[in-house]
Amino acid sequence: MAVYKRGGVYRFEFSWKGERVRESTKPGNKRVAEQMEAARKTQLAKDEVGIRDRKPAPTLKEFAPRFERATEIQCAEKPNTIEFYKKKLKSLLADEQLAASRIDAIDEAAVEAYMQTRGRVRSRRKMALSAGSINRELATLRRLLRLAHEWKELQRVPRIRLLRGERNREFVLSPAQEAAYFAVCPFPLLDVAVLLLDTGLRLGEPLSMEWPQVRLEPAQGAKFGYLTVLSGKAKSRKSRNVPQSE
Repeated sequence: MAVYKRGGVYRFEFSWKGERVRESTKPGNKRVAEQMEAARKTQLAKDEVGIRDRKPAPTLKEFAPRFERATEIQCAEKPNTIEFYKKKLKSLLADEQLAASRIDAIDEAAVEAYMQTRGRVRSRRKMALSAGSINRELATLRRLLRLAHEWKELQRVPRIRLLRGERNREFVLSPAQEAAYFAVCPFPLLDVAVLLLDTGLRLGEPLSMEWPQVRLEPAQGAKFGYLTVLSGKAKSRKSRNVPQSE
């Protein structure tokens, strides 16, 4: 091992692929200098076969801005979705232990610890957080980790199980309630309400609709015209025609 001392500083020198490698190790300890020489040879050998040491994964707090920017680009046409993810990400980062964890260290055990911590939190009304609220945060964390996996920041994405017991909100509008609502509903809200109730469209769909998407003439075999919805909530639903009512 070609380690020698010059001017109070240890150096090493060896031949690699016909070339001389000379470097200073700076510390005055010979044993440390020998370890540095061995590490340098290992690095050269890895470089030769295309092996690169992986840089440490970022913490959740460090990765969060990248996730926000990606969400803003991918959901540019859905400002409410962007705001939703920002709000839930803020809740995730409020947990100091989770925020300081490197994203490749967020495994099933870390997720379980976060769930238990959130389960002990009380809302402004002194009530425990609902399963739905915690599940939305877990869904945001899952989306973030999947994005990190796509960007090669993670080797695997942990399995994130959502809490059971989430309450589903359901309401059926009766004909009497519909008539009472229409009676006090001003224009143009009245037209929008009729359209939503008769077609089952989501609010954002008619609000973004333009006249070329409105076909008043019936298609062959139809009684009324139809509306063309250019995009839907699901990725697979790009465009669809919705029949109009009388």
